[in-house]
Amino acid sequence: MVKVSIAKCPNYEEAQAGIRAVMEPLGGFGAFIKDGQSVWLKPNMVRPLPTVPALTDARFMAALIKEIKEQTDPSRIVVADAPFRGYPGEKAFNFEGEYSGLKMKETCEKEGADVIYLDAYEWEKVEIPEAKVLKEVEFSKLRNEVDVIVNVPKLKTHVQPGITVAIKNWHGFISWKYRRLWHSDNLSQKLVDIFKGPGAMPNLNIVDGIIGVHEFGPSIAGLPFESKTIIASPDPIATDAVSAYLMGWEDPFDVEMVRIGHYDGVGVGDISQIEVVGEPLFHLEGWIRPNMKLIAEYPNINVIVGSYCAGCKSRLKFAIENILKRGMWAKYFEEHAPLTLVCGVGARLPEPSEDVMYLGDCIMFDTVWDEKGNPRLGWDEETVDKRKKLLEDPKAIWLKGCPIWFTEVSDIIKDRLKKAEEAKA
Repeated sequence: MVKVSIAKCPNYEEAQAGIRAVMEPLGGFGAFIKDGQSVWLKPNMVRPLPTVPALTDARFMAALIKEIKEQTDPSRIVVADAPFRGYPGEKAFNFEGEYSGLKMKETCEKEGADVIYLDAYEWEKVEIPEAKVLKEVEFSKLRNEVDVIVNVPKLKTHVQPGITVAIKNWHGFISWKYRRLWHSDNLSQKLVDIFKGPGAMPNLNIVDGIIGVHEFGPSIAGLPFESKTIIASPDPIATDAVSAYLMGWEDPFDVEMVRIGHYDGVGVGDISQIEVVGEPLFHLEGWIRPNMKLIAEYPNINVIVGSYCAGCKSRLKFAIENILKRGMWAKYFEEHAPLTLVCGVGARLPEPSEDVMYLGDCIMFDTVWDEKGNPRLGWDEETVDKRKKLLEDPKAIWLKGCPIWFTEVSDIIKDRLKKAEEAKA
């Protein structure tokens, strides 16, 4: 049975003691790092935010580097990651957030680690024969230059796959153009496929769960949660299975990427086949999982959908919750009529106005019926031109993308609120 260790840790000031405690049942760092070996620590950097602890905390990384050095004698420790589109590593690693008040680069270098921005590093195209979806990809060349890789994710929910911990953090292991591929209903399979690639399996996973993100994570619409927990295991699938259980999934197989990872043989996701050491399994009291209901869920927001993937659905939900959590909808509807959001292939297209937003590239396609009465994708030129004529009307608000970007809907709302305030002033 694979082991997953759990330790309680009340705050970041005691992070080093918590890391030592979680590693002890696994044999300590000496079981994974030999003296003289080089180590890559891969945190979850994404886009820094001042009030949402979406990143692996710099204090956690500092404690981790210290503890590794106290238990082993590595030749080099490298801290490296690549944030998402439009947010370079240089900016993320040098962000001085209000949450911790620390810059990741400065903090890690102070402890003697090197910092590398993966987005500015070299990528290498590789093939993954055993992959179901991601048959070809670009991995960072850094993996060939180190002896040990340690995955250091954050404990967070995610509006699309449900959670983002060890498995989802490996999205940063591949180049941006390949991250965009299959970012739909195939996302979970693609994430699992990454681990099947040459040199892509981490030697160890250590989860920063001292302060996590719950509700509508992973970032802007998420809320901080004092989970006071650290999780560690050599198996990323088992790590996520236990993390999911802590976050309220009674059966971690309900998290698709855990189930896929188990049946694809990448790791162990069946909780009955995992030996939990350290603290026993428990649910984080008060932790809230994301509610993915969209239709008839929000007053004054009408949602019209056709056939759409998890990518657009999660981003639409994320955008609505982002504004809701910040108390802006009430102000918006004081000045504006109810808002209609339209998304998906074959969705009914209401007439254009400032109170209607069309979302996603696939909305230009329609559902047509064949001679037997079966629904088919209407991608022919005549069908597309007819819908695009309405979508490209001067009064139309069409937010393109596959999937749409996280904040586009909420950015429009915020801009309208700002202009209304300026007009009053």
